[in-house]
Amino acid sequence: MKILFFPVLLLFLSACSGGSAGNEQLSGCDSLVVYFNTPLTDSVEKIVTTTEKKAIKKLAGFVNGKPSEAYKCGYDGNLMFYSQGSLKGDVSFNYSGDSCRHFMMMIENKLTPTTMSNEAADFLKSLAEGKEWY
Repeated sequence: MKILFFPVLLLFLSACSGGSAGNEQLSGCDSLVVYFNTPLTDSVEKIVTTTEKKAIKKLAGFVNGKPSEAYKCGYDGNLMFYSQGSLKGDVSFNYSGDSCRHFMMMIENKLTPTTMSNEAADFLKSLAEGKEWY
């Protein structure tokens, strides 16, 4: 299944807010779907879903990092935050390249890259490997 995430990101994130308000909006979601792409493609390789509040809050906290450089190295997947079945946030991420780790999301109607900590990269890697720890 081939999915083009960048156009989806532009379409669905236009209503998201930034800063701590954005983090609160994402933290308050009741479900999260994580799509992991096949390396160097936009094809989905693995899907992880959760309704665990602790996991949702942890990932929402990771996303709310400091502004970052707009890297051009592709994406390893997307975090799709939902509340009562409605999409509240679509965040692209790259965790596999040490020099390219970041999140990309819409803040105040502008695509904004944010930094990804080593902890966030390790957490996403463990989810991709099938480990579930929150």
